[in-house]
Amino acid sequence: MGKLSVIIGTQWGDEGKGKWVDKIAHDIDIVCRFQGGNNAGHTVHVGGKKHVFHLLPNGVLHEGKIIALTSGVVIDPRVLMREIKNLREHVSVTPERLWISTLAHVITPWHVYLDTKSEESAKNPIGTTKRGIGPTYAERDLRNGMRVETMARPEKRKEWLSKRKEADPEFKTFYDQNPALWKEFEVSAAFIADYICPAEEKIRKGLKEGQNVLCEGAQGTMLDINHGTYPFVTSSSTLASQAAVSLGIDPRKIDRILGVGKVYATRVGEGPFPTEIHDQLGQVLRERGNEYGATTKRPRRCGWFDAIAMRFANEVNGLDGVYLNKLDILSGLETIKVAVAYKHPTLGVLNEYPSSSEVLKECKPVYETFKAWQQDIPRQGSFSKLPGAARDFLLKLEEFSRCRILSVGTGVDREDFLTP
Repeated sequence: MGKLSVIIGTQWGDEGKGKWVDKIAHDIDIVCRFQGGNNAGHTVHVGGKKHVFHLLPNGVLHEGKIIALTSGVVIDPRVLMREIKNLREHVSVTPERLWISTLAHVITPWHVYLDTKSEESAKNPIGTTKRGIGPTYAERDLRNGMRVETMARPEKRKEWLSKRKEADPEFKTFYDQNPALWKEFEVSAAFIADYICPAEEKIRKGLKEGQNVLCEGAQGTMLDINHGTYPFVTSSSTLASQAAVSLGIDPRKIDRILGVGKVYATRVGEGPFPTEIHDQLGQVLRERGNEYGATTKRPRRCGWFDAIAMRFANEVNGLDGVYLNKLDILSGLETIKVAVAYKHPTLGVLNEYPSSSEVLKECKPVYETFKAWQQDIPRQGSFSKLPGAARDFLLKLEEFSRCRILSVGTGVDREDFLTP
């Protein structure tokens, strides 16, 4: 029996999961996405070149590794076609290497239109990427969405479109007025048809035959549709347990659950963010850390490390350890803060993450402050090479988070990290 691992974000997304998926993929046979869509942006720097993926798992950069998009993913075939074509000069992406689940749901131009319309007309917008993710998941749950298996068969695809035009005048108008969008959709649907297969069945078979599988999550724990800062969340479950659902596999078969975070925190879009830094220092972290969305280029809100949120992420995911990125960004600051509790105006001091977003919105962080280190830190090697203040800081993060630190990222490149 092969080993099944899951890697997820522990904060509000944008934690730098791509780097660690790419690193871990050396020992993996199959890398699969289990939720989200092209609202994700995973970045990997290899040999001085930057690669940004929105749908394809990062393991694609390793020749010979199988990559898969499973049932919990929503797929825009136009985006996927472009990603596959753009990679051709670097690696081969053949139907033998890329498995697209027949059970995944499809983002059409209509879903993108609905998402954009909803966000731009809202009095209090959520801050979505306007990529059609939410409407696609909504139609899936209403049981009238388009599955990949429908998209792959021209006659079934035509039947789905005809029914929608008959049932919804706005859909018909949008379809009739945007022939170029629908033509591109048809072309991309035909392009990816050869990659479509019973992906989950093949993954389960691979595990039984001894292949190692890595499930790659998108977004982060605090954006989970059930346990995140609702309604300012994504439209899918981002927790490690969702991997078992998406693969259709016994959750007891998961051998290892890995988390990824930053030594500070960021958030894109609206919603409560207790440790947000509102003064010039927030902008300093944004510029140093290049905190702009890989998908939307929107500036990320920056804040101090939230140990309460990390403890929550550990609890709801069952982490075996966490990779923390961007330690180098904190070099040269005068002091560093870590939130160890919250203070609420009526509930007092809270040591646990509140389930209510309304409560969280009214919380102020209780900080512990640390003296920073002034010298640059080494890019590679062990924690022992770090300045004493940096080592002490990491030890405190472990203590406050109740989670073992597996490695710390020290730069953008594949090999820029330190280990204990």
